Amino acid sequence: MKYQELVNKFKNKYIIRFGAGILTVALFGTGIGYSVYARNVEQKETVAAESQKESQEEKPEQEEKEQELLTQALEGQVGQKSGNSGKEETVYVLADASGKPESVIVSEWLKNPDKKETLTDATDLLEIENVKGNEEYQKNDDGTITWEAKGKDIYYQGITKKELPVEMNITYQLNGKAIAPAELAGKSGTVTIRMDYVNKEKVKATINGKQEEVAVPFTAVSGMILSEDFTNIKVTNGKVISDGKNQMVIGVAVPGLKESLQVKSEDFETDLELPEYVEVTADVENFSLDMTMTMYLSDMLSGLQLNEELDLSHLADSIDTLTDASSKLVDGSGELSDGLDTLKNNMGEYASGVDTLRQGVDNYTAGASQVNDGIVTLKEGAGALVTGADSLAEGMGKVSECFTAENGLIAGAKALESGVKQLEGTLNTPMSEEEKGAVKSQAEAAVEETFQQGTHEAIAQQAASEFETAITAGSQAVGQQLCESELYTTMVEALYQQKVFEAYQAQKEAVDTAIAGYSAMGENVTITDVVEASYQQQAGHSIRSEVEAAVAATLKDTVAPQIVQGIAASGKDAMGQSVASACESAAKEAAKTAAVSGAQGAKSQIAEGVKKGGLAQGASALSAGVDQLYEEGVSPLKQGMDSMKEQMPGLTAGIDALAEGSAQLVANNEALTSGAAKLSQATGQISGGVNKLKDGSSRLWEGILEFDEEGIQKLSDVYHGDVELLTDRADAILDAGKEYQTFTKKNPDVTGSVKFIVRTEGIK
Repeated sequence: MKYQELVNKFKNKYIIRFGAGILTVALFGTGIGYSVYARNVEQKETVAAESQKESQEEKPEQEEKEQELLTQALEGQVGQKSGNSGKEETVYVLADASGKPESVIVSEWLKNPDKKETLTDATDLLEIENVKGNEEYQKNDDGTITWEAKGKDIYYQGITKKELPVEMNITYQLNGKAIAPAELAGKSGTVTIRMDYVNKEKVKATINGKQEEVAVPFTAVSGMILSEDFTNIKVTNGKVISDGKNQMVIGVAVPGLKESLQVKSEDFETDLELPEYVEVTADVENFSLDMTMTMYLSDMLSGLQLNEELDLSHLADSIDTLTDASSKLVDGSGELSDGLDTLKNNMGEYASGVDTLRQGVDNYTAGASQVNDGIVTLKEGAGALVTGADSLAEGMGKVSECFTAENGLIAGAKALESGVKQLEGTLNTPMSEEEKGAVKSQAEAAVEETFQQGTHEAIAQQAASEFETAITAGSQAVGQQLCESELYTTMVEALYQQKVFEAYQAQKEAVDTAIAGYSAMGENVTITDVVEASYQQQAGHSIRSEVEAAVAATLKDTVAPQIVQGIAASGKDAMGQSVASACESAAKEAAKTAAVSGAQGAKSQIAEGVKKGGLAQGASALSAGVDQLYEEGVSPLKQGMDSMKEQMPGLTAGIDALAEGSAQLVANNEALTSGAAKLSQATGQISGGVNKLKDGSSRLWEGILEFDEEGIQKLSDVYHGDVELLTDRADAILDAGKEYQTFTKKNPDVTGSVKFIVRTEGIK
């Protein structure tokens, strides 16, 4: 390649295209695009299902399956995030067919890897509720909330009125004309559905020493399922996958990325785009669409390890290295020219040295023969040395293994020491609530087993029998209470009036005559007075006394026994079970108290025995002694043996190579002597070559100097201008994506992750 061609390759615009091209290819060439999960959708218990439970119960089964399939497909595009975050947030957005949000539900997953009793979270959600448990929370003065986690993860949800970071506008056309979603249902023709995304989440970043605004790099992945009524489907910034009956459309956009990078389409040498919309065009009969699903993520670029793929710092280092190397090449070529000049001036001295070399070679060949004889003797004794070293190292390895094996002396001593310390600590530690709870649970289970084996039923039967006997024995008391009640008065009065009326009817003419006689004498009497007087004269007692006696007998002898027997029959079983349950509860409480007391006493006695016996001190001393023996004796000795064994092959190989080389040296003595003679003869020819080399080095220095000034230095200036600025922007965008960890709030010391799932209403 000529010098001018090299300069043209690194013009300003080429560098811009190169950098932006890397970013775009990394984004759309690593698999964000269009793979779809071809697998059965499994039933999953997720926070999403909890937060949308009511709406899912009302949806048709087909629509519910479609939503789950779309969700799985979108998750297939973005990949599953690692569990490194302490708070995972999912924002569910229900929108109308044009993409306008109607409600926003936020589901939070607070992870508890350390099994903490409480978890504190920062949030601004409203109507908070626990969706996967009955743990409760308290509001704190600083605006945070604290959950009673009890070692578990917390899943909760709430609602918010905050504006979404990405705005989605869905427009529809029928045969090239705009149409409202509601009017499109049932229509036929060529339909265009366009999803435009506007990134509203901007942050400040320092780029090239200046404060600038960049968008958080949200990636929008949208999907919809089209029935067999749709044909000739075309997707801009997306792809169609068909199963023969239905077609799934998946589209990807990166709203705001082009603006943040400050690049244009013409900056690329190919038709590479950073799309901000997805458009679907198809011919359709009787238009119907169940829904669309869209997922937004802010950290997809970092999730694809673009920090490594887009890290052009190596290119910067390479260009700087190239610049330094070019400068050194200029300096080196100058030094080479100067050195060749010096060589030219000293060729006479070189010729004299060659003659001296020839004499030295003759002396060397004679000495090499003597050295070769000694090396052969050394090689013959090397085998015995290797065998002895192997045996010694093998024996020391077995000794070391006795100490270091999984069940060796060191592990055993440490396990003994650790076990004794743990035993001593456990015995001297008051029983925890968990330990007490375990002891109580065992005692309670024993009592419960006893009651289940017949004790419960026996107590219940005995209590029922005694209840029935006691209730039946109170029949007379119940009868007496009835006779003193309003019921008795009412019955007496009713029966009395009836008896008086019947007596009057039986002697009506006589009673009326008597009343008339009294009236003529000026006395005012009633029918009851006349009837009572007549009845008492005939029977010797009044009608009322007779009625009162009859009602009392009925209540005591008939009604009261029936009431008591009914109460006894209906209540004896319930009373028996109640008494049995109460006895079981009392027995459990007594057993738990006794079990805890006994366990505490046993721990104290064992702890005192361990302390008096000096078991802990002995175990610690034993472990320390074993460690010291291994570290100061066995291990250094084994290392020395192993090192000696490992060096044996190298030593023998070295001896063999030395012997072989020595033999070759001796074999080449004649050639070496002959070569030295030829070198002496060629010295004159070298002198002529040095003169030519001196002239060439001067021309080389001039060319390298021009290459450095006109090529390398200008290339460095171009890179440290436009390309470095582009990489700074890319770094700022990646940082913005990693730092956007929550839509609502989170604690500063907790790492978060957030994704948005938008479901639009269907058009039917």
